[in-house]
Amino acid sequence: MSLTGSPKNTILCVDDAPTNLSVLVDNLSSEDCRVLTAESAQSALKRLDFVVPDLILLDVMMPEMDGFTLCRKLKKHPIFSTIPVIFLTAKSESDDVIEGFQAGGVDYVTKPFRKEELIMRIQTHLELKNAHHKIEEYAHSLEDRNKRLSEMLDEKNEFIGVATHDLKNPLSVLGLALDLFRIKTADKNLEGVDSLIQQFDTTIKRMTALVSKLVEINRLDVGRFEIALQETILSPICEEIIKQNEVNAGNKDIKIHYEFSGNETLKGFVDPTAFSQIVDNVVSNAVKYSPNGTHVHIDLDLVGNGGELPDLILMDHKIRFAVEDEGPGIAEAEHPKVFQKFAKTSNRPTAGESSSGLGLSIAKRLAREMKGDLSFVSAPGEGSTFYLELPFRE
Repeated sequence: MSLTGSPKNTILCVDDAPTNLSVLVDNLSSEDCRVLTAESAQSALKRLDFVVPDLILLDVMMPEMDGFTLCRKLKKHPIFSTIPVIFLTAKSESDDVIEGFQAGGVDYVTKPFRKEELIMRIQTHLELKNAHHKIEEYAHSLEDRNKRLSEMLDEKNEFIGVATHDLKNPLSVLGLALDLFRIKTADKNLEGVDSLIQQFDTTIKRMTALVSKLVEINRLDVGRFEIALQETILSPICEEIIKQNEVNAGNKDIKIHYEFSGNETLKGFVDPTAFSQIVDNVVSNAVKYSPNGTHVHIDLDLVGNGGELPDLILMDHKIRFAVEDEGPGIAEAEHPKVFQKFAKTSNRPTAGESSSGLGLSIAKRLAREMKGDLSFVSAPGEGSTFYLELPFRE
């Protein structure tokens, strides 16, 4: 029989008779456990200032403070109350046994004892203690998970509520209005109208697809997005989003610069809707928070580890979509707010554009669902650069 655990079990033996302690040490030392001794209750309490044993073998009849009193004292202590106490005594009257259990002992062994019986009792109570500890850990884990699930459920409900209420109905109205506009202008040969209608139609369809994706969350596990990764050429999506934002940028005399030369066919395993949502968030934010007459620089590239920035994802290569603006920059104290849901920094859109404080929070979650991440570098007076980084599979 072995009392060895991982780590090794520690047993504190308390008895005012040195001979009894010697016998216990001899019996337990062969079980490959750590044995500590104390010749009085006061000595035992001093021992407990430095070590918390896995089990205590406690004599009853001791001077100054008997074993029952010491046990009651331990059971009132927040740390020592969970240590199993086995009384080991010559007092064998039934009243003594009852008092031992009432004092908080888990077992009662009378002297003289049989080594095999004592070892089996110790083993049993150590196993019970370990099982109880595991049950408590599991209960705490379940409590934490339930709390997180509840928080995620609240986030999901808020997220879907905002999206479906603020997007679905207006998009339906816009779709109908665009259809009517297309019919009324079909025979007028207005220059550029067809291209504009197509751009509006593409935008409405993309946003409608996004709303449908959000509604679908109600049928998923709490807090999980159903991301459908597929091999996708990324530059056309990026170019489409950029063109859609050039209208607002032009109104503020902001120039958007991008050049995907050499990466026109760069492919990534992404959810196209989620990817376009992230790209739109960071590009539109760059335009929204940039002063009139400034520049926004956009890059799409394949990079390896060891670049200028610390690696956010451990991989040999990654796809990086970067958007750099010439806006006011974000104070370091406000960095934690950037990806918090509904949180807003002190910066305000430069032309009175609306801001819900939700977009970047959603974008970061979508990036992580695609095994990537969304980060930024920013300082007051130096603008901001946002980086969408995604795994690259050859």
